[in-house]
Amino acid sequence: MNRIFRVLWNAATGTFVVTSETAKSRGKKSGRRKLAVSALISLSSIMVSADALANAGNDTGKGIGTENGWIAIGEGAEADSTITTKEKVAEDPSKGYVAGAGIAIGYYSKASGASSTALGGYSLAESIGSVALGAGAHTTSTAKYSMAVGTNAVASNLYAIALGTNANASGKNSIALGRDTVSSAERSLTVGLGANAASLDSMAFGYNTSVTSDAANGIAFGSGAVTSAKNSVAIGSNSTATEENVVSVGSDALKRKIVNVGNGAISESSTDAVNGSQLFATNANVTQNTTDIAANTDSINQNTTDIATNTTNINSLSDSVTTLTDDALLWDAASGAFSAKHNGSDSKLTNLAAGTLAADSTDAVNGSQLFDTNEKVDKNTADIATNTDSINQNTADITANTDSINQNTTDIAANTTSINQNTTDIATNTTNINNLSDSITGLTDDALLWDADTGAFSAKHNGSDSKITNLAA
Repeated sequence: MNRIFRVLWNAATGTFVVTSETAKSRGKKSGRRKLAVSALISLSSIMVSADALANAGNDTGKGIGTENGWIAIGEGAEADSTITTKEKVAEDPSKGYVAGAGIAIGYYSKASGASSTALGGYSLAESIGSVALGAGAHTTSTAKYSMAVGTNAVASNLYAIALGTNANASGKNSIALGRDTVSSAERSLTVGLGANAASLDSMAFGYNTSVTSDAANGIAFGSGAVTSAKNSVAIGSNSTATEENVVSVGSDALKRKIVNVGNGAISESSTDAVNGSQLFATNANVTQNTTDIAANTDSINQNTTDIATNTTNINSLSDSVTTLTDDALLWDAASGAFSAKHNGSDSKLTNLAAGTLAADSTDAVNGSQLFDTNEKVDKNTADIATNTDSINQNTADITANTDSINQNTTDIAANTTSINQNTTDIATNTTNINNLSDSITGLTDDALLWDADTGAFSAKHNGSDSKITNLAA
């Protein structure tokens, strides 16, 4: 049953031996005490010592450990390396030193790499710092610090990890997770039964997914998905990505919709995906444009006829323009203005409408407007002379008003006192008014009031007829 119950001293080999419970020891009683202490120290070396030595056996076979710090348990198990004492574990000296320190447990298991571990029948850990765990698990001599976990799992490159039955990680820093997965390129990753990633930085997720060797940075996601072009992604069962820099959600034979897509930006520089509602609006515009184009075709034909007619009219106008040039008010480039010369002599502009008179107006004005302006200028001159006398009088009046204002200030102060007194009187009157209201209410109950229904004063009091007494003769 491969159980270990005792650790005994083997005088023939000069080593401690892990044996079954039926094995017997030889020696004095005091020697047994020393043996027990030494055995405990030897077993502790599995975890902490770099100089421990052990040969292991079981009920049916033997194990061989040939270097310091190695442990081999199980029939045919072997912990063996040519590593020299205290050879560096890694290229970086800061990693420390070991002297063997490998572990092989299981039928014909072998740990031949420094600090390696082989656990399981026929497991083989050949590289430094590697772990082979499972029947037939294998880390090759080129796979430093790699890990193979699972029946027949293989890790064959630096830092590779193979996890699962028949998983194979042969790319540097690659990871293969799942039965029959293969990660054969640097930094490749596979997850799922039969997944295969064969190009740099590629990833395959799902049953029988694949990224081919010429599809660097490719991703295949979904059962049977295949990516065979650089920087592309295949998403969904049996999807294929065969062109570079694309995302595929189907294949030539399998089409899929992408639903719940938000409105993409529509602009000259936009790279957003657009959805059906956006295209619907575009299609509606295209349909309307088609209708408009058909209508415009008729208009264009009519325009062609009209153009022919216009050509004739233009020719006729050309003759008129020639005549007009002789008699028109034309621009004089030399003077930078329109010229009113006619036949070489200055002339007047007649029948000119009144121009707008405003701060921003650029209209020409006529003689009647200037006449009116001149009349107003003369009137203003006379008015200014009159206003000068008025201004002098106003100055005297202002002085007199100043005295009046000062008197008003005094009067306002006196009025303020009166207002305060009025406020007090109003409060008193309010009280009196409230008292009168109560008296009126009492008078209404006890007075002889007019009855509109009978057309006479009523002597009723509290609903009953009553007398009128003390009536004079």
